[in-house]
Amino acid sequence: MSRGPYNFLFTWLKEKIGGGTDDDKNDDSKEYDNPAYSSPVHTPTLFFKKKVLINITTIFSIGDLMESLQKLFKTLDLTAFEAKLFIELLSHGPSSPSKLAEALGVHRPQVHASLKRLISKGLVEIYNGKPAKYRAVEPSILFDILSREVNELFKDSRVFVNNIPRKRQDTEYGIWLFKSSKGLMSRFLRAVSEAEVDLAVSGDVAFISRLRKKLIEAQERGVIVYVIVYEIPGVKFTGREIKGLLKAKRAVSGDLLVVSDSRVGILAQRRSEIRPLPNYGIAVEEPILIDYLLQDFFDRWLRSRSIIDEPINLPARYTMFKIGLIEVCRLLEQEKKLWGVFNGRWLRKKTDHGILEGEIIKAFYDPETGIAQIHVKSKNGKVYTAGGPDAIVEDFATSIFTVREEEK
Repeated sequence: MSRGPYNFLFTWLKEKIGGGTDDDKNDDSKEYDNPAYSSPVHTPTLFFKKKVLINITTIFSIGDLMESLQKLFKTLDLTAFEAKLFIELLSHGPSSPSKLAEALGVHRPQVHASLKRLISKGLVEIYNGKPAKYRAVEPSILFDILSREVNELFKDSRVFVNNIPRKRQDTEYGIWLFKSSKGLMSRFLRAVSEAEVDLAVSGDVAFISRLRKKLIEAQERGVIVYVIVYEIPGVKFTGREIKGLLKAKRAVSGDLLVVSDSRVGILAQRRSEIRPLPNYGIAVEEPILIDYLLQDFFDRWLRSRSIIDEPINLPARYTMFKIGLIEVCRLLEQEKKLWGVFNGRWLRKKTDHGILEGEIIKAFYDPETGIAQIHVKSKNGKVYTAGGPDAIVEDFATSIFTVREEEK
């Protein structure tokens, strides 16, 4: 029986990774030349690159590659066997149905039926000779056909899902669990993409690298982004991970965290060693818990070493009160005249929502007591104190504020 598609995929695999010349083989390994290592029964697992033994199964297996191709063929309504038949033709060239049946260990009627289906999809061409021969189209044609089909399915599915009527529900805050690394990463990216005001981001070098493009896009649409980055064993900090960012500090350790507009926080842990993104994390929507996450981020921001600290552009908006307060303190030290508009609630008035507006005359943070205040002189000349969402002793609890520069 022919080695069939597995032999072709193994050859492709070696070329892709860059190993497999005779000179690179280790003299102590006779298994490398053993035909069993490229048979359909014994999936190839070993090859040499620069005299270093690499176990392919730690990267990906031939079975996984074949399964991925079969999944793509399903989008064209083709079977797993038809994917194998295509690979057989691609790897061994034009062939007749009888030879294909012999190579794949099946009956000719099955081959004939599958060839017709592959021809109908534009993946196989026929030469009308005696006997008739068939050949696979070039891979570029295959993936062009697959790409168009997948894009069409994606477009139709998105229209369908986005237009499903959804029952409107009352807002329910809580904690939602993720048990998939792909779902977790998608949620991190979504939180960054949906930010409108500010972002608090913490993570290891690899994590920040994956978010960097989205973080820069957020900056470009006016979001103020604060990033804390730390190393993990095996991945060193180079500076490329934060290139293009405007606010970044370096810490010793931390969590994978994104807090978007003080509205949602995505949290996971990866501290001890290099591994794929954790398959467990949480989405926090409870305001009290988000406040705790931001307090922890704020404390670590103060302790971390500054790498990039570009001035903010005014006017600027903040939902992260204490982070914004630091910037206000800096601007006041530069003797800038500032005007603030604070949205939130009055603590000693009956109304649930209110606005405090006026000249910012003072701002301070006391790490011992935890008091963080901005003093605002209103138009009537009275001075009020604004604190964060958890304010108690202040006059006003702020949910979001805007600061701009006034002419002196």
